[in-house]
Amino acid sequence: MTELPNIILDFYARTDVGIVRNGNEDNFLILDLSSGGCVTAMDEEPEQVMSSTLGHYGTLLAVSDGMGGALAGEVASRMAVETVRDLMLRLQADPLHRQLPFAERLRVAIEQANDIIHQESLSNPLHKGLGATFTAVATDGAEAYFAQVGDSRAYLIRRGRILRVTRDQSLVQQLIDSGQITEEEAETHSYRNVILQALGAHPAVKVEINTLSLCHQDILVVCSDGLSGKISEQEILEIGGKSLNLQVACQRMVDLANERGGEDNITVVIARFMSRDLPSATGAEVLPQGLIRSPATPTILNWPSLNEASLNEASLGWEGKPGGTDRRTPPPPTGVVPFSSVLPRRNVPGPRSNDLSDRRGPITAVFALPDVESGTNPTSLSLNTETGSRRRKQNTPGSRLSFRSRGLYLAAVLAAILLMILIGATTFIRRQQSALEKQKISILNDQKQARIVRLREKLDALRKKIELQSSDKPATKVP
Repeated sequence: MTELPNIILDFYARTDVGIVRNGNEDNFLILDLSSGGCVTAMDEEPEQVMSSTLGHYGTLLAVSDGMGGALAGEVASRMAVETVRDLMLRLQADPLHRQLPFAERLRVAIEQANDIIHQESLSNPLHKGLGATFTAVATDGAEAYFAQVGDSRAYLIRRGRILRVTRDQSLVQQLIDSGQITEEEAETHSYRNVILQALGAHPAVKVEINTLSLCHQDILVVCSDGLSGKISEQEILEIGGKSLNLQVACQRMVDLANERGGEDNITVVIARFMSRDLPSATGAEVLPQGLIRSPATPTILNWPSLNEASLNEASLGWEGKPGGTDRRTPPPPTGVVPFSSVLPRRNVPGPRSNDLSDRRGPITAVFALPDVESGTNPTSLSLNTETGSRRRKQNTPGSRLSFRSRGLYLAAVLAAILLMILIGATTFIRRQQSALEKQKISILNDQKQARIVRLREKLDALRKKIELQSSDKPATKVP
């Protein structure tokens, strides 16, 4: 029998709307998988750093960045955290599904959240196009599992060093990996907000999962791109690694991101793990191990009836049977709640619209990689404008417009719109042509330089050959 390490977890979370946007589409989740207790962005902000002892089932920390703006990005992020919360609790309580490895239960919960959000996007016209990133860290004993969909991030701070464990699923990350651009160029790249995966954007999602073993005094930081886009990894290390108070560290990070523009919502979850049962950190390089999806992992969940009798039967392995102290068959957590695809949502006051005038910052778009490679313009978003009834003004002799005047007014408005579209299209085409010309010139210069290098190499080889032949030829005496 393997005894669980006695781990003390200190944690704190903060989400901030920023200084530009009107609404907050970020969300976070801190879930005690043993008791079912959780904290999300919908709850009141904790007054101080919270502390708990990890139970048998461990804990789950997650950040979700909703997308869609007027298309209810906050709905997507809330559906993501609530679906994963409910499913993780139910999967471990079900006698059949709890036999899945811990990492696969996490994978299945996120995949099911993608399906539910995608179906909501298809069935509800008000939520068409919504999506959310999801970055989670779940602990099972001394092991930590990192799940990634999108471009929110998870960092590990250990022994004065910082490691970004997750890898952005974005277009610029693909360009960085292929060597086409540098990290510095990615910060100002025009496609820096184009991500390749998000919950709800497509019918299926590929959840990337990495794992590593925890050490004493490890610190984990999970954040949305509203923070990572404004603060460097070194600054996160300086603030999070050296602050004894996690609440102060969170506040400093959020304040610094706001000082540098605050165009996006900012969310950060920070946690510290302390235990004498955990190994002490060494100076060795940390290498997370990737976990591929198991062929045995189900894509469709078939739930048996989860009644009181089955719950009691599932708990007998803990107390009622011989060997009932075996920690491999624990009872369901006390806070299990039934899962339902119909999630309670906040009522958003006032009618919705697609007016994004308050968003001076970039708007995130989700595209599959083939769409980007085929020439789709990732900077343009197709938005469905909501229509609503407007109260007509009472016709008075002073304000009544004739049919002809209304027609001229409408024509003028349409002409202005067309003119703006034409100007925008012309400007875009010119910029693209200029960029293509510069690229062609650069390619031609590279080709010329390559030809010059090859010619020089050939000349050098020919010169060496002539010198070799001259040295081998016998000297002749001139009469």
